[in-house]
Amino acid sequence: MPEPELMVTDTPEPQAQAAITEGLADYNFQQAGYRDARPLAVLVRDPETHEVVGGIIGRTSMGLCFIDRFFLPERLRRGGLGSRVITAAEQEAVRRGCTRAVLWTVHFQAPGFYRKLGYAELGRLEFAPPGHTRFCMTKQLSG
Repeated sequence: MPEPELMVTDTPEPQAQAAITEGLADYNFQQAGYRDARPLAVLVRDPETHEVVGGIIGRTSMGLCFIDRFFLPERLRRGGLGSRVITAAEQEAVRRGCTRAVLWTVHFQAPGFYRKLGYAELGRLEFAPPGHTRFCMTKQLSG
């Protein structure tokens, strides 16, 4: 049998993404006996234009809520909206059967914000340029 080819790309075609995503989902189903992965988004819309200006993009899977991206424009920070967005994502995750949330943040982003909401540091990684740190944080969710 010939050796499989490797291709490094920053533009995988949809079929490639589907092969990996569906392959992993099938494997997880064989091991765990269920399939529950779903996207999760909490969108913040401008009240006048109704355009999305921020929010959360994440997913839930096998009892975990992954917060992959969270952004609010500077003008919408420090007024409680961020806490409301996180709470909405956590509540939906609990509704879906999740017991824990997991996220990554960078030292200049929001580790203090997440700590105030009950997230604890699970681990940290130093990265380039020197002096920068990523934090993996997690929180036990309750219904």
